[in-house]
Order: sequence, then structure tokens, then C-alpha cells
Amino acid sequence: MKYALALVALVAFVSFADSGSGDAVSINGYAKAWFYMNGEENADPENTFRAYNWTALKGRLSESTYACLGVSYNSWDADGDLTICDAFLNMKMMPELSITAGQFKIPLGWAYNCSGGNLFFLDRAGVASTPEYGYYSGRDIGLNLHGQFDMVGVDLGYFNGTGIHTEANDLVTKEIAANLTVDATDWLRIAAGVGLIGQPDIEDSTGTVVIQDEWSATGINAYALADYPMSESAELIFEGEFWQFGYAGPEVTGAELNSGMDYYGMLGVNFMLEDAILHSIMPAVRYETYSPQEMVVTGADRAEDNVTMIDFCVNCFVTPANTVQIGGRNVSYEADGMEGYTDMYVGWRLNY
Repeated sequence: MKYALALVALVAFVSFADSGSGDAVSINGYAKAWFYMNGEENADPENTFRAYNWTALKGRLSESTYACLGVSYNSWDADGDLTICDAFLNMKMMPELSITAGQFKIPLGWAYNCSGGNLFFLDRAGVASTPEYGYYSGRDIGLNLHGQFDMVGVDLGYFNGTGIHTEANDLVTKEIAANLTVDATDWLRIAAGVGLIGQPDIEDSTGTVVIQDEWSATGINAYALADYPMSESAELIFEGEFWQFGYAGPEVTGAELNSGMDYYGMLGVNFMLEDAILHSIMPAVRYETYSPQEMVVTGADRAEDNVTMIDFCVNCFVTPANTVQIGGRNVSYEADGMEGYTDMYVGWRLNY
């Protein structure tokens, strides 16, 4: 798979080099830098300064096909290397249908699939960093068929479970992801989808496939996005998402397999400003509750392990693409003995 990714990257590079017209190649992305104050007790370090950059290069190979290469860099990577995150080909087979092949984001869920350059907080919703999310969504290598029929979008993908930064996953094979998106009005989008995962073949040191108890699990996702014009100078923005993560593993005698769950809601108001140093200002808040998947003895109570996160941020848009963010995240735990904390940050993001 590494060689396949390298081949896709090479095709993209050649397309860039050979393109004779300016509109055959596009470069976009975002860069951000921030000062972070860690609120957790005895945090080491207490304060950090970090930077991140994301760049996507897209080259048109023909009238109906393009190649995309997405790379990221972060200041806390000890190796200091660029990371290839996206490397794929996309072909439009007809006006309504296109197919994508390579490494890219699984078209399921919003918290991870939304553009990092359009976040209303420094961080994505917490669910995008959970183990369960990595089982069902995130980035992976595979094929996806997308259909766009007026206001209805349909995605059907098949993925092999290798994912970014890792070799083949010995626990989970991502098999199928399906998603339906409806742009109900100019300001409202709703979506729902499912992900099916299962048991991969596991080989021992001799290369022999070890027989395992076969299992499969299902993840369910739904989200809604709203950008409602309250007036000529104010927009009400809402994001809400729900995940149910089926337990990733085989049945165990005498035990109950409990699914994981996450839901969050975000609300913000973007106020347009006239004759001011800022283009607009947008306060926003997001509430999220996460419950990890768990295996318990039959009849026993589930552990008190829920986590609640409250994000808050004031987005100061100097221009539509140039934003200063001042905010924080409060984390609290249901479990006794786990101390909550509040992190604070000041950040600057520039989209290009």
C-alpha cells in the first residue's frame, strides 16, 4: 500500500509539472499557530506554543480526472517530516457519478470530515480522537462511489482498514461505509450513514492465517448543519452530531458488549461588522458527551466512565480567511477520582 500511495503521489507530481495552464493546478490549505495553557493539574509543560500547516495540491490529469496530494506538518513532530495524509485519484464517470481511489477521508460523520480551515474552535469535536472513531471513520485506503442528484448526495465506499500512520490493523477491517446527505434548504443539511467493520485475517510468524472467532459490528452516524440568516448582519450557525459505535470484537461467554456513544451540539452567531477593524465576530459554544464502548460481566453495571467536554471560543475574523481565536475547553469526568480541568488558548489561523 505504501508503494501504491507513492505511485499516486508521483502521478500527481508529474501532472503538476506537465500542466501548461494555470487552472490545471490548484494549491490551497491553512496554517495556524497558537499559545496553549494546559489546565490539567501538574501538567508538564504548563504552556505550549505550537504551529500546524495543511496543504493540498490538486492537478488535473484529463477533463474528467484529477489527482490530489494532501500533506501536513506540525511543530510537535519530533521527526520534523511532512506527512502524506491524502493521496488519491478522482474520476467523474458522468455528471452525477464520480469515483475516488487511494487514501482519503472516509465519507462518514462530520467532526473529522469538516475542513480544518473552517473550525469555529481550535480543536475538532472530541469524538474524532476516540479509539471508536478510528474503527469506523477517519482516513483509510479504499474506493468510494459518490452520486450527487440535485439536493441528495450518496456515498458508498469499501476500505481495507490500514489507515494513516499505521500498518494493516490487526483488530479491525473497515469494510463498507454508506452515507446519505440531503440539502433540505439553502441553510440546512442533514445526513445519516452506517459503517460496517469486521475481523481481519491474522497471520502468525510463519505467515499462516490464524483462525479467529468471526465477528462484525455496525456504527451509526447522523448529523445536521444549519447556517440560518437571522438578518442582513447576523447568521445563526448550528452543528449537531450523533454516533453509536458497535462493539469492535467477538462475542464473549458471560459478558455483555456495550456500544460506545457520542453526541455534541454547537451553537454560534456570526455578527457582520461595518466600518470596523474586524470583518465579523462569532462567539460559539459546543457541548459534547462521550461514552466509550465496554465489555462487562453479564448483569454487572457499566463503569462510570463518561466524559463531558465544553468548548467555547470567540472567532475574530480580521478577513474571511484570517482569523484570531480566543477560547478554551473544559473537560469533566463521571468517574470518581478523575479531576476535571480547563485549557485555554489564543490562536491565529490563515486560510489560503
